Amino acid sequence: MEPLVSICTTTYQHSRYIRQTLDSFLSQKTDFPFEILVHDDCSSDGTAEILQEYARRYPGIVLPLFETENQYSKGVPINETFNFPRARGKYIALCEGDDFWCDEGKLQAQAEYMESHPDCTFCFTNGYIVEESQSFGSEWRKHAREFVPYYETERPAYFGEDHRYDLGEMAALSFVPTAGFFFPRALWEQVSQAYHRRMCEHGDLKMRLYFTALGSGQYLHRYSCVYRENVPGSAFQVWKKENAVRTARRAASVVDMLDEVDEMTGGRYRDGLAPLRDHYLFVELWNTEEKRPAHQADLRRVRRALPLKQKCAYAAKRLLPRRWIDALKRRKG
Repeated sequence: MEPLVSICTTTYQHSRYIRQTLDSFLSQKTDFPFEILVHDDCSSDGTAEILQEYARRYPGIVLPLFETENQYSKGVPINETFNFPRARGKYIALCEGDDFWCDEGKLQAQAEYMESHPDCTFCFTNGYIVEESQSFGSEWRKHAREFVPYYETERPAYFGEDHRYDLGEMAALSFVPTAGFFFPRALWEQVSQAYHRRMCEHGDLKMRLYFTALGSGQYLHRYSCVYRENVPGSAFQVWKKENAVRTARRAASVVDMLDEVDEMTGGRYRDGLAPLRDHYLFVELWNTEEKRPAHQADLRRVRRALPLKQKCAYAAKRLLPRRWIDALKRRKG
């Protein structure tokens, strides 16, 4: 019997977490079959051995794929390249190998909603954030905080109940838990060519904006997943340590992605996308040392709009040697 849902997971050096992750998938209570597709990106810490154990215990359900060379370091998008093409389910659910689910009815609720609302192109839930060291055992809930809204300033964009989001509303939420993502596999196949036109390192942001742009994004008010904060090697940890030039390029890639989404939707949600776009333009402005950056005109506009105090700070920052700025950033991170 074909699975209705393909759970797609990426792992690298996750031996400390992957059992809890897989067990949270296997504990889902559903009236349909599902498969668990795991891509291990050449781990050397015992993650692969744990995956092999689960594959033996749950044949045909836990389906790992092992690399002999790390693909992420080469700039290869992992789920899009290795997991999505082999998915057999009508729907795809995501969860990274260092996060886990905490709601046994998550998949059932999302599948039921999508089956009864075929016009919906993306579904997500709320979740919890827990410090990595406090995320084990049965006491983690005592230390958890809600994921959405990630910043208190975004609370007006969060309704605290089931809500259908359009693209403009979705862009007002900086972060939502990737482990709550759920979408039709056919949608991925529909957007794949345009989706890969430009590289964007904020892959979860790109995914939810693209998919919402093709229809709508449904928020189900459930706390279904747990994001482990400060996991070594996680994206946030890497971003804290990267140099300023690298940060500027990453921010520029997000601006390019937002421009492509805006073009794809004929500018209908330009006003909603503008605050997020200006945020990443500011990050690019603050970090770039390019003489003629790609978004030069927009960067000048953002600079002119800065309050006087920030203008002075920016001017002073431009006079400092780049190595000092990078050293300060690493120390702060």
